[in-house]
Amino acid sequence: MTAFIEHIFIFASHEEYPEKAVDLALSLSKGYDKPICFVSYLDKKIKTTKAEIEDVHRVWVDKLTPQCEHAVQSHVLDAKDDFHLFMEKAEASMVIFQLSENVGYNKVQPFLKMTRELRIPYIFTKPYFLPVNLTKVLVPVTFLVEDREKGPFSSSLGRFFKSQVMLMPAKDYGSKAQQNTNAICTLLDKFSLEYEFIPAKKDSFKVELEAVRQADELDAGMVLISASREYGLDDIVFGPKELACINEASVPVMLINPRADLYVLCG
Repeated sequence: MTAFIEHIFIFASHEEYPEKAVDLALSLSKGYDKPICFVSYLDKKIKTTKAEIEDVHRVWVDKLTPQCEHAVQSHVLDAKDDFHLFMEKAEASMVIFQLSENVGYNKVQPFLKMTRELRIPYIFTKPYFLPVNLTKVLVPVTFLVEDREKGPFSSSLGRFFKSQVMLMPAKDYGSKAQQNTNAICTLLDKFSLEYEFIPAKKDSFKVELEAVRQADELDAGMVLISASREYGLDDIVFGPKELACINEASVPVMLINPRADLYVLCG
């Protein structure tokens, strides 16, 4: 397992080369100086053997290797249930999921369930996204205290990729969203990073979805949101708010988990 330490993992179906996830992983790999590893998994619905998936991965590794400074690796999980244990032992830097129409990779909710306990950021991409562009990163901020943890990740993108951070504090009656925004600004100022404020029309319950919908208009290359703290009845029946954000996204969406003990800063 030590061979996989601190990789940027690309989790994708073996049935198609995950071009958009690869583009993003390459950019992140160069910025953070981390190696890349492809990951797929076996499933009773996927009529393919482990050896066949490994053959596909070898082709992918050969294709990507000339573009990387580090050795590219791959791994096939025996089952999707092995995901969290593997990521924990690998001390992964981050995970990129490329969604597709292929069986086992065409629904967001199972991946959200898999990632609930991750200690790292995880990103969702789609095959039709435009080429990666981290020049601007859109960061909606809610009244929840865990949104302050968007600060370290925003700062990381600003320091390593010179990203301009676009902060979108929720339009709430209270001041907590603005206080969280101010806390993020304090960290960004510490590193003399560039940021701007984007007016929001929605409150804390809808501002992240608003940000996703405005990403193209604002020329943002990524949106940073928090996963749900807990699942209520509506979340169980209709899906959590991050599900709607990912489904409507036209740019990569980075999620962080809302627990104080679940943060590992990249870089």
